[in-house]
Amino acid sequence: MKSCKSYTCKISGNIEKVKFLEETLEIIEDLSWVVFTLGTKYSKNWWFNQKHLYHFCRNMFPELNSKILQNFLSLYKPKGKRKLPKFKPIKPAIFVDQTFDIKINDSNSLTNYWLRFSSRNFPLFGKTILDKIKDPTNVKLVQIFKKSNGQLYCKLSYVKKLEEPTTIANPNKIIGLDVNTKRIVLSNNKFYKTKDLYHRKIERWKNNITGRNNSNFTKDYMHKLTTQISQDLSNQGVEVLVLENLKGLRKSASKKEGTSKGRKLNYIINSMSYGMFQSFLEYKCLDLGIKVEKIHPAYTSKTCSRCKSLKTLRPRQEQFICQDCNYQLDADLNGSRNIEKFYRNLNGLPMNTTQTRTL
Repeated sequence: MKSCKSYTCKISGNIEKVKFLEETLEIIEDLSWVVFTLGTKYSKNWWFNQKHLYHFCRNMFPELNSKILQNFLSLYKPKGKRKLPKFKPIKPAIFVDQTFDIKINDSNSLTNYWLRFSSRNFPLFGKTILDKIKDPTNVKLVQIFKKSNGQLYCKLSYVKKLEEPTTIANPNKIIGLDVNTKRIVLSNNKFYKTKDLYHRKIERWKNNITGRNNSNFTKDYMHKLTTQISQDLSNQGVEVLVLENLKGLRKSASKKEGTSKGRKLNYIINSMSYGMFQSFLEYKCLDLGIKVEKIHPAYTSKTCSRCKSLKTLRPRQEQFICQDCNYQLDADLNGSRNIEKFYRNLNGLPMNTTQTRTL
């Protein structure tokens, strides 16, 4: 598995270098007007004939770097269900995924980090952020843009291959995790509330609000939540985190599949970004040396974690009662304990004897 992180820092240079970047950004903005106008006029034929489109733009903007032009056309090309870009100016950015180099020079008094592309060396500023880049060869994409304050910034996409742990030193260091719409529960009795995200989703559904801000809020929320969970697990010395495989979850709330649960519940299930949550959590855990495993979710919420009976009751959403042994506890906590136990049974591991179990 690979971990992809982004680091944003300032980029500068002498008058000639700054002028080169600003002029390139202006050309890209002009290019967007030309391409999107022609794309609207000539419909899909214009965009699908990439060779003709490239040569046309190359002749119109000969001063633009060839690779930057190719990256622009590739970035905005309609793919799958994605429609043709609307006729409006974009926030221009220079995308470079090849023919660049990042060098570290500790002897330079101006800065230790330099970006070289288009036969020029550009100094990068932001030592605290840039020190996180241990291996510059892992930077796979560079994005240069200008913020509203007029300053030039550089976004570096850092890709690192994560090695999955192969051995388990302590079987007691295995934790199960159950995810729900309003909270996330670990089998060691740790609860994380996600009501803020849930209520925001519901309010936007009620008022029929869509847009990029909602997507950005969800992504930022998931990043902060998964960072907190992974750090807590690392501090507790957890070695294996067990999740449910939720790949087919959306099929359980689909009109097409005949499993619709009503408009509101369908929306909640399909908009809570469980896949994003698991993906973020997995690479952050691997980065901290925690192995992530997945099991089939069947019966994890219906089985009694004490006596394994399926004769259970859910008088309330958050309450679980076993009819055989009269065991009562939080429903999500019961599910997380079953996730851990099912994994142990599948791998022939002993049950956990060190965790304190509370009702």
